[in-house]
Amino acid sequence: MKRKILARLSESRALVAISILLGLSLVAYAAVPNFAPRQFQTQQTHYLRFTFNFNSCTPVAGTCSIKVGAVPYNAWILRAYQQIATSFNSLTSDTLSIGTTATPTTELVAAQSIAAAAGGATALTVVSTNAGTVVTGDGATQTGGNGGFDIWARWTQVGTLATAGAASYVIEYAGPNDGSCKTVPLGSTAIAC
Repeated sequence: MKRKILARLSESRALVAISILLGLSLVAYAAVPNFAPRQFQTQQTHYLRFTFNFNSCTPVAGTCSIKVGAVPYNAWILRAYQQIATSFNSLTSDTLSIGTTATPTTELVAAQSIAAAAGGATALTVVSTNAGTVVTGDGATQTGGNGGFDIWARWTQVGTLATAGAASYVIEYAGPNDGSCKTVPLGSTAIAC
């Protein structure tokens, strides 16, 4: 009888330990965003879609940046769109820019208004000098944690911090899958394809 009780106690301890480890690993996974570049083998438009809310990050000195996704090396950036569901309401102004680095985060889309007057869905202008593979390949150094290029959104606000705001974004790109493009190893560079 004593052996059975000790065996059950040992099993219970093992189950508790496994549950704790599983819980900790899920928390650690959820706490650190890990965006792998997506690339389909078929010739179709790829896209990244994300929503930026007034509480997505906390501005320090009026700005903050968050990683919102990733694109593969030599992704051909086509266009971007913005739709404001709820206007941001900082006292003076709110803008959002998109790029391949955390600072200045303007390589793809220059600062766009997300304040009260902005509303609705609009096509955004991809920075013309950076369209195509200029900042996502063609000899550029990879910025992505999993290869390719991480995509960052940067909120700049002036005045009292916003208490409302939600804007959604779509960035369209063509994947490097035409047969002449090869997968570029993490940390390496390659010519445009």
